Amino acid sequence: MIKITAALALLCAVAAPAFAGPCVALDYQEMKDMSTNDLVKEACKARTNWKSSFDESIASPSLSRSAQEARRDYEQCSGQMDRMVRILSSKGVTDKLYALCEQQAAGKTITAPAETK
Repeated sequence: MIKITAALALLCAVAAPAFAGPCVALDYQEMKDMSTNDLVKEACKARTNWKSSFDESIASPSLSRSAQEARRDYEQCSGQMDRMVRILSSKGVTDKLYALCEQQAAGKTITAPAETK
């Protein structure tokens, strides 16, 4: 039983970085055309991947291939989040991304001030 548990833990540790993955690069115009709620949803996914990549880069030896890939993914997600936050700001949404993600996780639909009129 202990061997099975240890093997399962090792398998999860090896597979976890594969599930985090890099952020999907969305076109700027595509992001502008998204509804505010959908844009927040994508930004929250990017934030989750950003955090996973950061954790992976710290957990791996700094010169390892997995650490280099994690840093690349971290930078890609960071840039994607920055673009999304700028677009949200241009739509009038000024809340912090973590707060928007918490609101959305609680079931709230995020709308821009212009969308509510």
